[in-house]
Amino acid sequence: MHLGYVAWRGVLGAVPRPTVLVAPAGMGDLELLSGAVEAASRAFSPAGGLRMLVTLEGISLPMSLMDLDRMQYRADDVNRHLASMFEGYLEPHRRMLVAVVEGDGYIPGLNFVFGLATPGIGVATVYTKRLWATSPSLYMERIAKEITHEVGHLLGLEHCSNPTCVMSFSNSVGDVDRKGPGFCDSCTLKLSRLIG
Repeated sequence: MHLGYVAWRGVLGAVPRPTVLVAPAGMGDLELLSGAVEAASRAFSPAGGLRMLVTLEGISLPMSLMDLDRMQYRADDVNRHLASMFEGYLEPHRRMLVAVVEGDGYIPGLNFVFGLATPGIGVATVYTKRLWATSPSLYMERIAKEITHEVGHLLGLEHCSNPTCVMSFSNSVGDVDRKGPGFCDSCTLKLSRLIG
């Protein structure tokens, strides 16, 4: 496992492949975020592992990305905005970004999303509002699962029909809680090929 705190501007140079930079966007609990990222990092170990870094620099999202009628971020617009912010760092399947957004997100056709990955630009977002729990450990576990899920998509995995696999689709927070923190055998095999 390669987990560390970085200033994102400090990792713009050559980095081992693949590397995921996880950045808070409004989320102030860096200890909880670090725990979630550490758990997500462990999920990739059976497939060969990857490098996950937590940036100490938070991201501010402009209000123009918020649909004020719905009080939700338009997730696809957020991902495109982040791609422009991190231009020069991102390289799909090699150097990727996951922003953990304090708030709610949606895309057209869905009332909400727990997260959204855009593999072609190497960006994913995780939205915390519907993952929140009174138990900090459960909240951290949910965020870890969603980070793992979205990084899986960034690396090329599709949704999995195995309900215990972290790559299974979640319609509700109950679905998030039912799935495991890691990949099923089939997704692990695919992932090990994708990571190379």
